[in-house]
Amino acid sequence: MRRRRGSMAAGAALIILAAVTGCSGASADADEATATPEATDAAAQVVSIPMPEFAPWPAGDPFTDADVEAARVAEAERDWQGVIARFPDAVRPEVAFEYVTEANRVDVRRACFEAAGLPIEEGRSGTPDGPVVSVNATTTTTVQEVAAYTCRVAHPDKRTSGPPNAEQLGWIYDYLTEYYVPCFEANDIVVPPAPLRDEFVAKWPNQGWFPSVGDHPMAMYAEWSAAFSEACIDSDTAIMTGLVDREDG
Repeated sequence: MRRRRGSMAAGAALIILAAVTGCSGASADADEATATPEATDAAAQVVSIPMPEFAPWPAGDPFTDADVEAARVAEAERDWQGVIARFPDAVRPEVAFEYVTEANRVDVRRACFEAAGLPIEEGRSGTPDGPVVSVNATTTTTVQEVAAYTCRVAHPDKRTSGPPNAEQLGWIYDYLTEYYVPCFEANDIVVPPAPLRDEFVAKWPNQGWFPSVGDHPMAMYAEWSAAFSEACIDSDTAIMTGLVDREDG
């Protein structure tokens, strides 16, 4: 398989990892710590390794309109369980919904939070001055949390694919163990031993293992995190940017 860059189908955006597991230490949400000469020097010393040739990213399972609706309902249920975990006396409202798109997602949710009078927290990509890629509401009372829940479920993302299937999970495991972990190790970052491949696939997403920079002293600096993310490419980025081929494209 050749390495290439190219545009990817919108469905690839659901693929996997960092968002699903929340484990990638080199995420776009790196702490907005002020860079120091030490961090700048450490960022300059981050190294890459050659990416092996991997089999194409396997095709996903079919995702029907019924699957789309089931995913929306399940996500709303998970969201509400989070609400009552914090505020057990909260009363669940009936909420009409309209899907947001990648283009209007941030603006629509921001407008809803602002209309409800909720304090807004922004997530930015890459650096403290990077583009806003997410907004959420900061809540301290039951009324605020129910209002925030209402905005979230009234304007959901539209799931266009299901969770990764066994073939895709096996591909992820191979990518992590054959390229991603060795790239960590090339930068003197210790990663706990991986489980067996079959175990990783069978227990996903509760496999209890995923490469992370963890407590690396430079992980709090956006400058170092950006350098590491560019040098050691996570599987989501490799798939979505065309660094690896796809069976369906």
